[in-house]
Amino acid sequence: MATDRADLEDRGGVSPANGQDDRWAEERESLRREVASLREEVARLRHRQEALQSVPQTPTQNGELMTASRSQGEPEQDGPPGAKRRSPARRRFLHVAALGALAALLVAGGDRLWQYTSSYESTDDAQIDGHLNSISSRINGTVTGVYVDDTQAVKAGQLMVELDPRDYEVAAEKARADLLQAQAQVELAKASYESANAKLKASQATNLKAQRDVQRYEELFQRRVVSRDQYEEQIRVSQVDAATVEADRASVASAKNDISSREAAVQSAKAALDQALLNLSYTKIYAPVSGVVGKKKVELGHRVEPGQELMGIVRLDDIWVTANFKETQIRKMRVGQPATIYVDALGQDFKGYVEGLPGASGEKYSLLPPENATGNYVKVVQRLPVRIRFDKAQDSDHRLRPGMSVEPTIWLR
Repeated sequence: MATDRADLEDRGGVSPANGQDDRWAEERESLRREVASLREEVARLRHRQEALQSVPQTPTQNGELMTASRSQGEPEQDGPPGAKRRSPARRRFLHVAALGALAALLVAGGDRLWQYTSSYESTDDAQIDGHLNSISSRINGTVTGVYVDDTQAVKAGQLMVELDPRDYEVAAEKARADLLQAQAQVELAKASYESANAKLKASQATNLKAQRDVQRYEELFQRRVVSRDQYEEQIRVSQVDAATVEADRASVASAKNDISSREAAVQSAKAALDQALLNLSYTKIYAPVSGVVGKKKVELGHRVEPGQELMGIVRLDDIWVTANFKETQIRKMRVGQPATIYVDALGQDFKGYVEGLPGASGEKYSLLPPENATGNYVKVVQRLPVRIRFDKAQDSDHRLRPGMSVEPTIWLR
């Protein structure tokens, strides 16, 4: 973090976002003035000390020091001719006072410097991220047209690749014919149902007459108007008519079930036709989003299979920064804190904010995460990916691209 902050000072510092620019600018300017004054005072005292140390001195009889250029009978002077003579004790006092003033300035400036440097966290282990949409085929076929190339900007819905549609046109026509046949079968089943229903109504009427005749013949038989044979024959006829009604009722139920079965076949034929039409539409591959084409792998005449990657589209209207901070740096980080993002490629600062804090360290998301319970354990400071979102309306010409190295600074206060 010290290196990051030094780099930040070399660039002249950064200012926080979200309404704190003026306050931080004033504090930073005040701190710069104090540091400049402190440097001037240090330089002046250092120059004076070097000047005193550069004058050769010789001991006198009473043990005091005397400059070599002064004769033994010449009075000791400090400074230009005519100036008041200063004793060594006075010079030592002035030195101590100057050092005390220097220490006070160092304490005051150091406190302000510490407050400033502890108000942010920065890292150079960060880059711009974005969505990389992979474009693949949903059907197999032969490529008959490629209408885009690498680095080309495309709009959502733009035609990019076309496959030979003839096989899928034939399949769609067959599915349409199957649907018409299934619909005709439904109409036949409905006609059979109507016929069976009419026959049932006729047999029911006949059975009703037969049942009434049985009752009438029974009265006549009791009065001995008809013979037993005639009475029993009428009973047999009524039983036959009743059985006919039951048979016709079963035929009606079967015809109704046949209609349901035929209608289900129609729905299946409709689904088959829809699938055939979908497959036919898949012969034209359109851009799902707006962006820039990259990793194009398809050419005219290629035979492609379902799921085969043909190219990719990088979205430029939805980007963010993934900053890998040390675990000791995220202690005071919160969602919504302002951030300043320095983009190396552009040499420019952008404003943003903390959009999300990680759920785990980067190593936990790796293919083979470390297992500290086995082997010799060595403590390593982990890094955690923090997501920083750019403020809107800063990149209207889309100069920011995923993969660019950045140096984000998150303001903690």
